[in-house]
Amino acid sequence: MSDVRVRLAPSPTGYLHLGVTRTALYNWLTARSGGGSFILRIEDTDRERSTDEFLEAIITDLRWLGLDWDEGPEVEGPHGPYLQSQRGGTYAPFVERLVQEGAAYRCYCTPEELEERRSARSADEAEAWKYDRKCASLSRDEREALERAGRPHVIRFRVPGGKTSFVDAIQGPVEFENDQFDDLVIARRDGTPTYNMAVVIDDMEMRVTHVIRGSDHLTNTPRQIMMWRALGHEPPVFAHMPLLFGQDGKVLSKRRGAVSIGEYRRMGYLPEAIVNYIALLGWASESGEEILSLEQLADEFELSKLSRKPSTFDPDKLVWINAQWMKRLSVPERTERLLPVLRDEGLVAGELTSEEREWLERVVDLIDDRLKTVRDVLDFDWFFLASGVTYDSMAVSKVLDKPGAGEILAGLRKVLSDAPDFTTDALETAIRSYAEEKGVSAGKAIQPLRVAVTGKTASPGMFETLSLLGRHRVLARVDAALELSS
Repeated sequence: MSDVRVRLAPSPTGYLHLGVTRTALYNWLTARSGGGSFILRIEDTDRERSTDEFLEAIITDLRWLGLDWDEGPEVEGPHGPYLQSQRGGTYAPFVERLVQEGAAYRCYCTPEELEERRSARSADEAEAWKYDRKCASLSRDEREALERAGRPHVIRFRVPGGKTSFVDAIQGPVEFENDQFDDLVIARRDGTPTYNMAVVIDDMEMRVTHVIRGSDHLTNTPRQIMMWRALGHEPPVFAHMPLLFGQDGKVLSKRRGAVSIGEYRRMGYLPEAIVNYIALLGWASESGEEILSLEQLADEFELSKLSRKPSTFDPDKLVWINAQWMKRLSVPERTERLLPVLRDEGLVAGELTSEEREWLERVVDLIDDRLKTVRDVLDFDWFFLASGVTYDSMAVSKVLDKPGAGEILAGLRKVLSDAPDFTTDALETAIRSYAEEKGVSAGKAIQPLRVAVTGKTASPGMFETLSLLGRHRVLARVDAALELSS
C-alpha cells in the first residue's frame, strides 16, 4: 500500500470537531498502515467564513493529536498544509479544457433570470427545478453577441446521460441516475472554481488514490466522478463513512452537539484517549482490545473493516478510556501532563526545581488512579499546593460541627506538634496510639483531621497526605479548623 495517497481537506470555517477528526484519523491510519502518504489541504476559498483563527486551531489540534502530514510547504521545520486559496492559477486551464472539449459551457443567465424561470413553475415543479440548459445550446453568434455586450458568465459542467456507478470501499456498490443532477456551476463569474471542480483538480494534481470522508458527501461523488472522467482520468477509490450520532439520536456536527477538539483539550482529555476512542467509532480491533495507541491502531487498521452502521458518541465511554490512559502514564509523565493545568490555576509558578518536581511527583503518585482527566487534579492538588483550605460546608456540618470533634482535633494538634518525625509511618503510629488512648476508632479520630487539612471528607491516604504537606502547613490548617469549629 506504499502508493496509497490520502488527504484531509477541512474548511477553516469552524473548529476541528469529532466528525472531521474521525475522518482525519481514518485517513492517517490508512496511510500509516501501509507506508502511504497523508496530505493536509485547507479548502479556504470561502473567504467570508474562513478565518486564520480556525486555520491555526485546526493545525494545532491535529498536531496535538499526533496526526502529522507528509506534504506541503515547509513552515519552520514541519510541513505546512496546502492552502486552496494559494492555488488559484491551477484551476483555470482545466476548466477551459472542459469548455473546449464540450464537457462544459458558458452560461450567461443572470440570477434574476434563473429565479424568474423557476418561479414560473408550479410549487412542486419549482421545488424540483433544475437548470434548463438554456445556454447549453446557444449558437456561436449568440455567444459572441453576449460577450460583446459585456454579459458576465459562469461555467457549467454538462452532465452526461446514463448512470454513474462505483464501488464504495465501505458502502459497497452505489449507482446514481445522471438525470437527477443539473448542470452544476464549476467556475464563478470571477473565474474561481466551485467546490466540486476544485476538489477534483486538487485530488488529481496531488495524485490522491483514496478519498475517505463522511457519507454526507456521498451525493457529491457522482458529480466528481463525472468530472474526473471528463478530464480523462479514472477517479480514486471512494469510502464514505456513516455519520456520527449523539445520544439524542441526532447527527453530530460543528453546528449541533459536537464539542471541538480544542475544548476537549481544555477539559483535560489526553490526545491518546481522544484518538483511541474516535478510532472505535466505526472500527474494532480483531483482538477485542479497546485501549490502543496510535502505533497499535496503525498496525491493525484496515479500511475494509470499517462498519457501514452509524456510531453513537458516548461521552461516558470517552471518560473511561481517558482514565485508562491516565493510569498508563508513569508518574513523571503524568506530572508533566498536569503541570499546565496547575500553572493555569496559579497553583504552580514558573519552572520547578528538582526538589519541587520530586515533591510534586510524590503527590501525583499518592493520588494514583483517582484521575479520570487531567483537570481532575484540581480536586486534589489544590489542597496540597494552596496556601489555605476552602472548607466544604457539608464536610463542616457532618464532621467538624459534631460534638467532641473539636476536642479530638485539639488533641491531635498536640500529637502532630510533638511528633519527632513527620514521616508516614511515624504519623500513623502516633495518631492510632492517640485514638486508642481516647477510646475511639482510628477512623473517628482521622476524619476531623482529614476535613481540617483538605476541606473534604474524602482524600488520598491521610498519613501520606500529612507527611507530604509537612508539619508547618498541617498545624496551620488544624488551627484554622479549630477556629472554625469553636
